[in-house]
Amino acid sequence: MPRKHHPEAGSVALIRRALRLCPLMGHWPDDVLDEVVAVARLRRYDKRTPLMVGERSRREVLVVASGRLAVEGVDAAGVRFVLSLHGPGEIVSLVRMLGNTRFVYHFVVQEGTVLVHLPGGAFMAVLDAHPALWRDVCMLVLERLHEQIATQQRRALGDTANHVADALARLALIHGKPIEGGQAVSLRISQGDLAAMLAVSRQTVNKELRTLEQMGVINAAYGRVTIHDLEALRQAAGG
Repeated sequence: MPRKHHPEAGSVALIRRALRLCPLMGHWPDDVLDEVVAVARLRRYDKRTPLMVGERSRREVLVVASGRLAVEGVDAAGVRFVLSLHGPGEIVSLVRMLGNTRFVYHFVVQEGTVLVHLPGGAFMAVLDAHPALWRDVCMLVLERLHEQIATQQRRALGDTANHVADALARLALIHGKPIEGGQAVSLRISQGDLAAMLAVSRQTVNKELRTLEQMGVINAAYGRVTIHDLEALRQAAGG
């Protein structure tokens, strides 16, 4: 069984709430969730805090309790890239349970964020003690793989304008917050992060955002995009 460190009482409720929000663990029995809570650690981070930089072999799974976390790195040319953004309830870095694997990415906190840290070995021990739960892990990994393939296919068939619209539409479904009194959705994302996700220049993203603004689909401001018509945005993405 995994080694327990008994998190402080004040942290237990926050950890449990975050795990219940997580699609992977939200339906697990209470006794199983207790085992996960027992090996978990809760940490608070300030905006732009980097995590696991230079720790390419660190085995740890993360669950976002609040805030936002980016998975990013730097390519051989020194250009920053962003693989994904994650918000409350999302589990990150399941792949870091793999042994004998080195990873080229790290994590960057996008705003004041609280994370649940699950040591990879301890989390795997819980799964091994309840083998049926591995099915849940496999299904989540397959869902994410399917989405990655679908995204690559859409981008291979479209142009930059399609890519920007597609990225905004997908992010809005996951991270967007409805604006009270209307159908609009607010999405916190910088043009720099959007450019890093799409592997294009910030100037290119700015140009495509202006085009979408002229269409009346969105309004772009510093660090935020307001989506006025999500269906029109999907159409602009070619969906």
